[in-house]
Amino acid sequence: MKRTFNTTGPCDSRFHYLLPPEERLPQLRSLIEERLYFVLHAARQTGKTTAMRAFAERLRGLGYVAVHATLEASQGLDETADAEPLWLESVQLYAGQQLPLALRPVPPADLEGKPPGSRLQALLSSWAAQVAPARIVLLLDEADVVAGPALISLLRQLRAGFHTRPENFPSSVALIGMRDLRDYLARAKDGRPVSPGSPFNIKSDSLTLRNFTEAEIGTLYGQHTGDTGQQFTPGAVARASWWTDGQPFLVNALARICVRELAPIVEDQPPPEITSAHIDTAKERLILSRTTHLDSLAERLKEPRVAAIVQAVITGDLGIPYDTDDFQYVVDLGLIRRGHGGAETANPIYREILARQIGYNFQENLRRPWWRWATPEGRLDFPALVDAFITWWRENADALTEDLPLYPEAVPHFAFMAFLQRVVNGGGTVLREYAANRGAIDLVVLYGPDRFVVEIKRVRPRDGLERIRTEGITQLSGYLDSLGADEGWLLVFDSREGRSWDQRCWTEEVELEGRTLHLRGG
Repeated sequence: MKRTFNTTGPCDSRFHYLLPPEERLPQLRSLIEERLYFVLHAARQTGKTTAMRAFAERLRGLGYVAVHATLEASQGLDETADAEPLWLESVQLYAGQQLPLALRPVPPADLEGKPPGSRLQALLSSWAAQVAPARIVLLLDEADVVAGPALISLLRQLRAGFHTRPENFPSSVALIGMRDLRDYLARAKDGRPVSPGSPFNIKSDSLTLRNFTEAEIGTLYGQHTGDTGQQFTPGAVARASWWTDGQPFLVNALARICVRELAPIVEDQPPPEITSAHIDTAKERLILSRTTHLDSLAERLKEPRVAAIVQAVITGDLGIPYDTDDFQYVVDLGLIRRGHGGAETANPIYREILARQIGYNFQENLRRPWWRWATPEGRLDFPALVDAFITWWRENADALTEDLPLYPEAVPHFAFMAFLQRVVNGGGTVLREYAANRGAIDLVVLYGPDRFVVEIKRVRPRDGLERIRTEGITQLSGYLDSLGADEGWLLVFDSREGRSWDQRCWTEEVELEGRTLHLRGG
């Protein structure tokens, strides 16, 4: 069976193109050799399970009794008496699949008679003694689904056995999940900590799984070339790296669309080359396909704690609460990252998804464009489009704000982007740039031979219009400089209480250092 680019579940080197996991986690071997316990956390679909399964297999080849198991079955079960039997079943099930009979755990005779909260420790202790002097390495996936008293019990039992390793307990244990341990330690139902301090203070490290580098993407795509002869051009690799920032699911998804849909190999014909244009088309298809992974991220945008952070990033707010669990939660989801200038979306594809998903209803509820948006030559009439939007915004702003209660400050931004997307779909592209601490969104609209540069800003209650106008001119000028353009648009939305529409809607043309700036208020 030929190998493929996998986008569903863990990768298997027999069937899928796969990078060696230890290259992304070079410190793993030393942790095992030093008999340490650790946490591995990373966003979903970054390859944690694939990496840990492959790592366990590698360790077994080195003589360790290594098992990768999952705690997922105990999700939603807060009580130890309910969750613990499922942990025991999982360890035994996965050990049965991964180890020879002589190395599989044999439950001690008195296991059932032990009280809840001690059975996992008893099983692991018995197993370690059974296989000694071989050393057990236990990699527990989906650890962050365990909650409440069950989580505290899990951690306490691991800590209790830690001091008896390696002859009487696993030599190394890893807790693997989407979030770091500090972010999911259980709290009692009344909101108070179950106990002071961490019941897993024996962990030595909290590791995270980085994305692929551009060179690694080239290596992954090169495996396909080696198998089939079909080349990915250097431009295609670079473009995939830019769109995805190396996020493993996205890297594989773009390649899969290219080789299966856009440039499939036809028998008895030379394999077609994959170019950067193919990658761009694959990006658009991926976004529109609404795969399970992307849909699950979109669903998170409906959570108030997520919406508050995402809105602040999109509007460029200075008040990002970096030290809160909510911010860390959104980072752990993989939606946001800490950039050099502040919080920003994790990669350009997610940037597109955020804007399109949140403004999706706006876009779909817009009937077929009724305004003059094309010139007689078929090019985009951008001045007419902006004027039509301001008119439409004036008529619909209140209703649109009610339709998007989780993102009230970003409604005009999403409305304008939806308006644009409705026009350019199938004939152009909207490129978006936004990050915290800037107070603006940058847009580049590509349509045929033309390029339109837009800066969007809002006047907050504490701001003055003149300050925002001046700041926007400076930012737009800098953006034009970076793009080598000499014309741009600044849209300023002013929803402060007491401002009439006649005060909010204004037009100004500015000539500045050889550039033409079109300013519009709304």
